[in-house]
Amino acid sequence: MDNDIEKSIDTAIKKWLSQNEKINEIAQTIHSEELPDNINELALQRIGVEKLPLKYITDTGWYKQYQYALLLKNSSEDDKQRLTNLDWLDDLSDWIDAQNKNKNYPILKNKKVKEVSCANAITFETNEEGSISTYYLQLYFNIRGGI
Repeated sequence: MDNDIEKSIDTAIKKWLSQNEKINEIAQTIHSEELPDNINELALQRIGVEKLPLKYITDTGWYKQYQYALLLKNSSEDDKQRLTNLDWLDDLSDWIDAQNKNKNYPILKNKKVKEVSCANAITFETNEEGSISTYYLQLYFNIRGGI
């Protein structure tokens, strides 16, 4: 069996995101669901799965959009740090757009990613002192399976 093929969609997406050098500059690991208390941390949370229509009547299997939030926890003590964090999200968005254009997608077993996109690179929450913020980027993976 090919080691690059993942059974778990979440694991494959985390592995795919780890190909981005900016991700690796921030954190050694992309956590699942929960952000640790430390700064310079990333977490991938699944926020929904939506059934999509198949393209042709004769198509078999299923087509779904897996929706995720990528959370970044980082220092935000001043405007420069906050803008740097938002620039980081913008750069990651550009990378995701380039991967979609080049059809460089996560590799899954018995499923195929057909499209990747992202939206809403925002500051999600800030602690009371304003020194640590959590930033949020929505990720969408349109996946075909059961064929």
